[in-house]
Amino acid sequence: MAIGSVDNTGITTPTTDLSSAASATGSNGLGPQDFMKLLVAQLKNQDPDNPTDTKELVTQLSQLTSVQELVSIGDKMNTLTTATNSGAANQSAGLIGKTVSGVADSAQLGSTGPVSSAVTLGSNADKATVSVMDAAGKVMKTFPLTKLTAGPQTFSWDGIDTVGARAPAGTYTFSVAATDEAGNAVAADMSVSGIVTGVDYDNGSPELVIGSTRVPLSNITTISQ
Repeated sequence: MAIGSVDNTGITTPTTDLSSAASATGSNGLGPQDFMKLLVAQLKNQDPDNPTDTKELVTQLSQLTSVQELVSIGDKMNTLTTATNSGAANQSAGLIGKTVSGVADSAQLGSTGPVSSAVTLGSNADKATVSVMDAAGKVMKTFPLTKLTAGPQTFSWDGIDTVGARAPAGTYTFSVAATDEAGNAVAADMSVSGIVTGVDYDNGSPELVIGSTRVPLSNITTISQ
C-alpha cells in the first residue's frame, strides 16, 4: 500500500508501502489497526489527479482481512493449547496409583543428573545391548547387559558418553538388541510397566513416574487398576 506525502506543489508523492512500513515497526510487525491507519492515510493523501487504483485498493483490503483472520486463528490456537495442557494435567494426576504400560524409548537428559529407562524382554536373554543415541542418530553410549529374565529391566544412564564427557542436555533415544544362549534373537523393546507414583512437569509436559522411569503421557499404551 503506497502512502504519499504532499509537497509544496500540491502533488502527492509516494513515500512508502506496506512492506517498508512493516520493517519500520520493528519486530512487533503490523496489526489490523496499523493496516487500517495506513489505508485511511493513503485515501486522505491521494493525488486528486491520480487517485488510488480500485484494484490496488481491493488487494489492500484483502490483506487487511487476511491479517485479521490470522490474528483470530492465533488467539484460538493459544486458547486450545491452554485447554489441552490443562486437560492433560488433570488426566495424568488421575493416573497416580494405577498400573500403566508405555513406550520408554526416549528420555530428557538435563544439564546434571542421570536419566532412566526400561527394557522389556519377551523371554530370558543371555545378552542384551542398549544403545543411547542423540537427535542425529549418533550413538552416545552402549550398555552391555547379561543374564536377563523375561519382563521389564530398568537401567540408568549417568549422561556420560563413550569418551567420558557429559552429553549435552536434550532428548535421547534408546534401542535394544537381545539374544538367548543359542544366539537367537529375543523379542525386546524399550517399554515399562508399573504403578504410577507421581507426575513430573519439568520438561513442560506431563511425564508419569513409574519406578525410576519417566514416561510421557502420550507414550502410555495401557491403563489398568
